[in-house]
Amino acid sequence: MNIPHDTFCVLPWISLEASPVGTVRPCCLAMDEIEDDNGDKYKLANTSLIEIQNSQAMQTLREDFLAGKKPQNCRRCWNEERAGRTSKRMHTLDRLKHMIDENVSWSTDAMPLMFLDLKLGNICNLKCRICGSWSSSQFAAEEIKFNKKEETRGSFAYKMLKDGAWPRESAEFWDDLDQHLDNIRYIEFTGGEPFMIKEHFQLLQKLVDTGRAGQVEIHYNTNGTQYPEEGEAIWKHFKHVEIALSIDDVEGRFEYQRSNALWSEVVANTERFRQLRSRNNNITLQACCTINVFNVYYLETVANWLVQQQFDFIYWNMMHDAYYFSISTLPEAAKAAITERLTTANVPDKILKEFVSAAEFMNRGNSLDGQLLRMNLLDLDRKRQQNLADIEPEFAALIDYVKA
Repeated sequence: MNIPHDTFCVLPWISLEASPVGTVRPCCLAMDEIEDDNGDKYKLANTSLIEIQNSQAMQTLREDFLAGKKPQNCRRCWNEERAGRTSKRMHTLDRLKHMIDENVSWSTDAMPLMFLDLKLGNICNLKCRICGSWSSSQFAAEEIKFNKKEETRGSFAYKMLKDGAWPRESAEFWDDLDQHLDNIRYIEFTGGEPFMIKEHFQLLQKLVDTGRAGQVEIHYNTNGTQYPEEGEAIWKHFKHVEIALSIDDVEGRFEYQRSNALWSEVVANTERFRQLRSRNNNITLQACCTINVFNVYYLETVANWLVQQQFDFIYWNMMHDAYYFSISTLPEAAKAAITERLTTANVPDKILKEFVSAAEFMNRGNSLDGQLLRMNLLDLDRKRQQNLADIEPEFAALIDYVKA
């Protein structure tokens, strides 16, 4: 792909991300949602994709990239790159390079949408500790349960639960999306839990019925608790389907971090997905491990389990929000112990390199005293009748966590 310079990102030209609550960003790591000239967030329930692409905010973002600037909205990528990691920007350039004409001429004008990151609501069966009510209906329901009755309908969680229903309430969005299907080459389905959001299968079936499926590649991020029986009959028509299982830890730690999940169920589904891959040469499997405060001390064990599962690729994602769950904000003493553990891990060389860059990312961050981290841990432990110190005693000691 012919790009203007080494800090260029292709996403503002060809892609948009639909959030679980119907707002829009240039990509999933962008800091801010796209706003109109009045400072109001665009909503896919009442705004066309083309209008958002052609907005002044997106024009400015493209201008900045053409000028060789590093937009602040994209600082999560810049922070990862400074730590020697492969950022979303870099990963996407490599992932999509075969889809874009080598002789493309870049201007401030948007190109036809080729890549959609669709989070079609926040329906989910889990309430993961690094998630929240914006992406999980179960998390939102838990927050509502613990709100005072008179505050419930005005709460953030209630709003997220309501806003997360937008794909089922907006026929206009689906009609608008139809206008782009000729150009779409790559779709990511995340969530919520995408295999519980059945509308996405209706979209895929439309691509099959209209003869477009063969030009489209699909990527999923799934929590591993769901195996969609209807998937194989549809997926076989697509150019490529990559199923990424989000597995951040193993066994009891996995279940603690991903409440409502059963480790045995995820292990069984991993085997079912391997069998699916063996029957279909257009399907590959990925493990996506998000490095965060809960699993960073135990990554050696996680990595060696993932290697045994024979995934086609293991992606080491970095947790950014909520910031107090990011390893970059851990207390200094905890960082020192974790750095030693990461940089001496008994893992394959390729993974050790990832761990070293993760340690670099962590140590470049501004450390906090751990008070906010402990406070949020305690809040969830009390609600869920759990105790970090029972499940992860070594990490709990590192951050001076004691459940009162």
